[in-house]
Amino acid sequence: MCGRFITTGTWAEYRKYMSILPPEIEKLNGPEPNYNTAPTSTLDIITSHDGQIGIEPVEWGFIPLWAKEAKFRSINATVEKLAEGSGFFKAGFEHNRCLIAATGYYEWTGSKGDKQPWLIHLPGEMPLFEPFTFAGIMSRNEKLDTTTFAIITLPATDNIKHIHSRVPAILKPDVLKTWMDKETGKEDALALLQKNRGSDLEFYAVSQEVGSVKNKQPDLIEPVAAL
Repeated sequence: MCGRFITTGTWAEYRKYMSILPPEIEKLNGPEPNYNTAPTSTLDIITSHDGQIGIEPVEWGFIPLWAKEAKFRSINATVEKLAEGSGFFKAGFEHNRCLIAATGYYEWTGSKGDKQPWLIHLPGEMPLFEPFTFAGIMSRNEKLDTTTFAIITLPATDNIKHIHSRVPAILKPDVLKTWMDKETGKEDALALLQKNRGSDLEFYAVSQEVGSVKNKQPDLIEPVAAL
């Protein structure tokens, strides 16, 4: 599961790692720094319309296009469900793939009431770890007038499976263009998800203050001694 993440840096810094982003994106403000992004947040994510890559504000919490109520919502989409052709995610995976800019995400270990949060990130120096994008899917529900997204998850790699059994799909930069291409079919898209950077991830313990979505200050990502 991926239920909280951080975004630091600028679009210009993201573009250094991701040539898929158009040059004009460097002139845009953002993405807005957020040290504790939670579900239902509206974020500027990377989308594709008529073959053009751009930025669009979208709410985190996927609502399928057929849903009549917002209670049908999921923040994550497992690769297993996508492979099965789950009706919940089918249209999003086949026609509306997206990318979500981030620099790290949180997971928790331990028993309820005394859980230790961990910040998981790619190599780099805090606070500007190497930028990356989560692979995601998007849905436009006309009935509810909402556009929403989910982050795709995979079975965790050996380096972090002791923290959590799942890992968000962090695609390698050289496959991003193919991922966003609407001509890329289901099987090819599934294969791209295996070209991820899960084995590159590092982690360290952070403050339990991360547990409250009200807390969004920069010092949330400061290392602490693990419980």
